[in-house]
Amino acid sequence: MAAPRPGPRGCPPAALAGLLALAGLLVAGAGWPATRPTAVLLASALAAVSPLVGIARHRPDRRLPWLLMSASLACWTLAFAVAPTAPSLGVALQSAGMVAVVGFLVVLFQRQRAGARPDQRRTRREQWGRRADRAMLASVVALAVVQAGMALADPGLPWPHAVAPLDAVMVCLALRYIGSRADLGPSIGLVLLGGVTVSVYDGLVSDTGVRLASLQAGQNVVWVLGQVLFAAGCLHPRMRTAFTPGRPSRLRSESARLLGTTPVVLVPVALAQLESGRLLPPTAYLVTAAVLAGLAIGRGAQTVRASERLARQDPLTGLLNRRGLRTAFHDLVHPVGGGGGGAGGGDGAVGDLVVVDLDDFKHVNDTWGHEVGDQLLVAVAQRLTAVVPAGGVVCRSGGDEFVLLLPPGSDPPDDLLTRALAAPVELAGTLVVARGSAGWTPLRTGSELAHALADADVALYASKSAARGQATRFTPEQREQVLGQLALGADLRRLVAGDPAAGELLLVYQPLVSLPSRAVAGCEALVRWQHPTRGLLYPDTFLPIAEAQGHGAALDAWVLREACRTMQERLDPTWWVSVNLGRCSMVDPDLAGTVRDALAATGLPAHRLHLEITEHDQLPVDAGVAALHQLAADGVVVALDDFGTGYTSVAYLQRYPVTVLKLDRSVTGSDASRALLRGLVALAAALGTSVLAEGIETDEQCERLARLGVDAGQGWLFGRPVPADRLTGRHPLPAGNPT
Repeated sequence: MAAPRPGPRGCPPAALAGLLALAGLLVAGAGWPATRPTAVLLASALAAVSPLVGIARHRPDRRLPWLLMSASLACWTLAFAVAPTAPSLGVALQSAGMVAVVGFLVVLFQRQRAGARPDQRRTRREQWGRRADRAMLASVVALAVVQAGMALADPGLPWPHAVAPLDAVMVCLALRYIGSRADLGPSIGLVLLGGVTVSVYDGLVSDTGVRLASLQAGQNVVWVLGQVLFAAGCLHPRMRTAFTPGRPSRLRSESARLLGTTPVVLVPVALAQLESGRLLPPTAYLVTAAVLAGLAIGRGAQTVRASERLARQDPLTGLLNRRGLRTAFHDLVHPVGGGGGGAGGGDGAVGDLVVVDLDDFKHVNDTWGHEVGDQLLVAVAQRLTAVVPAGGVVCRSGGDEFVLLLPPGSDPPDDLLTRALAAPVELAGTLVVARGSAGWTPLRTGSELAHALADADVALYASKSAARGQATRFTPEQREQVLGQLALGADLRRLVAGDPAAGELLLVYQPLVSLPSRAVAGCEALVRWQHPTRGLLYPDTFLPIAEAQGHGAALDAWVLREACRTMQERLDPTWWVSVNLGRCSMVDPDLAGTVRDALAATGLPAHRLHLEITEHDQLPVDAGVAALHQLAADGVVVALDDFGTGYTSVAYLQRYPVTVLKLDRSVTGSDASRALLRGLVALAAALGTSVLAEGIETDEQCERLARLGVDAGQGWLFGRPVPADRLTGRHPLPAGNPT
């Protein structure tokens, strides 16, 4: 295998300082009569050699354009040298140099076309803008060619006067190109600026007559400056990738490119000021200027319209954004004519407003990355657009939230949501189920967007709190419920921040007993929230809010520390304590460190701590895997909670170091299948895990589970959750004790 080619090498500081000093000396020398011829010739010769030096030093991907640049600069240098004695040869050499420059520009424009992305789709307005740009350039080129041809045919004007109009157009094209491209790079930029400087000298600054022999003119400072720019561009390290094949070519913004048309508009004025400008009637320049002005005004109007359209459009999905939503909402609520009844029904109904929010979108970003998350948003936008009927509007209001405006007579929002998200979306080679919840409210004549969005958001919150994946219609009663949940969420944030006015967290413990002896072997720590106004709150009330806010890991960490401390200081030293881990804890990268810190701070041995994990929907497959394996190696026991209720619990047995199966009460009740229980016990035995049954409430149930081989149990038969100081059980608990 060939060795990799070294990258471009930068210029050492000492060498860079030397080059800058040499450039300054050449520019200064061109302004002093005694040294002017030498400075001009030396600058031209050094510029001609610089592309070859750049090729040898930086090894560009394409050498042809730089060889053409060297050839053109060499021809101009020789033209300066021979012009005093052989003017005709000087003119021929200068013409050859111009041919080489044209070749360089052809390669440059080929690079632009090759790098352009073929899948870019332009609107009609954008296509009109491109045509307007071409028409403007064609107008000035045609005017310059006609003027140059007439100057060449006029025997009273020297030959250089025929080149001056073309030089003016070259300056215009170079400035236009610089102003329109966003990825020129310093190398091409310096070369083009050098071309602009030389063209200005050649056509507009230098003396008339035998310009190639005008080495005594002070204007040659401009020429030398152009040669310095050429050399700087050819020696810059970025010349290596300036013509890389297939390199993407990016345009500047529409406003920047509109500003770049300024040189084009000024060309007729510049051409009219040349000596050859008298050969054409003033009307030609006026008409050309008028055409350019009209095209420029139209181009500007098109740019303004495009900017207004983009201001109302979401750049990722192409849907309307919030600004566009306002206009669409006004058009729906205040139609030009007609009425009808939407899904909401009732007099004056003009449609429905639906707010759709993707469920678990954050976990898609966390699992596959934000780029895949963006792909999901685009796919959902297309799905929603496909199911919304004609006359409806789909907007993306931000993040993973969409707003639908449904016209009268549309299908119910629940049906539309189901059809849009029924099939999974293929992302990164994986089929992802895109689920969404929605809230909607009917719209009537005179409805206000802010109020409608607020009502739909309340209904959306109700959907997410109840059964996700559904669309819920707004009712006034929901507002009070949602406001209560929002207030509880605010109190929870204060609680996590340590505000004592938000109440306090408490732990209660429920005994875990061995079967069939019914001796207490451990306990499960369960959290409660003593709220200052709502009283004692159970986990089902506030833990879902904590998980949604991202505070679940912080609550789990507090429970872990407090449970370990209580177990070590106050309870039987032979017991273990079981602590639940929520979704936030499972995706916490510092899970292992948090558990180890709690054990170290309290002195509790690792084998006396059980961590209970529960199957979660769309939990990343690697969530907590490494951390739990590390903790299991330390001696911490991992238990799989609610076994028998999920769809992929068996996969959890393979993924995590589970040593305890906690059977859900749905498979341990009095009506549970004996065959199923025997199978689960046999599965646990084959895997080398123990079995703990939840929900044991009667002696008969306890005895039956013990006979089937269940190792341990938990339930009201052995005791309800109580504070640590009320937890007893150094001896077997009496059967049927409810405390």
